[in-house]
Amino acid sequence: MYLEGKVQTAKMSDFFNGLELVVVDRAVVKPAGGRPQYSVRVVRGWPGLDELKELRKKEATKQELLNYAQGIPLPQEDQVIPLTVLDITGKQGFKTLICEVAQQAGA
Repeated sequence: MYLEGKVQTAKMSDFFNGLELVVVDRAVVKPAGGRPQYSVRVVRGWPGLDELKELRKKEATKQELLNYAQGIPLPQEDQVIPLTVLDITGKQGFKTLICEVAQQAGA
């Protein structure tokens, strides 16, 4: 599934395994008005995430992970990010979309 997400909030995951975002789907309008909002974890495609995962694999200390994570730029509020949904996790009303940043055409 493709999702054109407009960022509402962004932070690094507490487990240093991706960016946690709340996004609004710009491509869909609900029948009653408004746009659907999703909790998203970006696990691939954002600058710095692959390097952070490598540090985790090398069993870096929490402080080393925190120091590296602070250098990763977070998406700005209202920034539009093209996302590809890889998986959906969670239970009942608490679902998280596991995503990667979609490749731009011509990139």
